[in-house]
Amino acid sequence: MTPDDAAPLDDAETRMLDAMLASDVDALDALIADDLVFTLPDGSSTGKKADLEAHRTGATRFERLDVQERNSHREGDSGTTETRVHAVVLWQGARIESALTYRRTWRLIDGRWQVVAGSATPTSGAASTTG
Repeated sequence: MTPDDAAPLDDAETRMLDAMLASDVDALDALIADDLVFTLPDGSSTGKKADLEAHRTGATRFERLDVQERNSHREGDSGTTETRVHAVVLWQGARIESALTYRRTWRLIDGRWQVVAGSATPTSGAASTTG
């Protein structure tokens, strides 16, 4: 595999992070598969409808997503990304600052990359919550 093989997947991950930061519900809708299962840092899981609603209502709002490291791997019409970030997010009224690792499984669906599964897990560094 050449480095360019993962480039479209890297672009999709960049669009995802940008959409999360902007709470761009239309962009998120295009990037997330209808049957998404995503595991949150607290161990609970969510789907596409709930994720979009959280962004739409402001229940989830990212203030910062600073990428520390990213790895992508593509095989045909599927691939994975692993992105370590320093995040500042307002979540259900609390301001949370944490180092997180986003792991996403992507699939080409109708000619575009969409996330079908993923997780956000705390990485090294303590999270702090205020609010």
